[in-house]
Amino acid sequence: MGKAALILLAFLAGCAMRSEEPSPADPRQIWCDFNSPRRDATPDTPRAELDEINTHNAKGVAWCGWEP
Repeated sequence: MGKAALILLAFLAGCAMRSEEPSPADPRQIWCDFNSPRRDATPDTPRAELDEINTHNAKGVAWCGWEP
């Protein structure tokens, strides 16, 4: 029982400790830095993927000032 309690305490202590990394000042700017417009649609691209591409590009227009 003592060993199980010690393991449980170690587990709980590990869960309680969080990394205190600062949150980014502007998460949108980070998204813009790591993404670019998607121009990979072809006539054979499925509708669901076209919707994903359009959503991605719309976010870039709104957040990053991309030109459509």
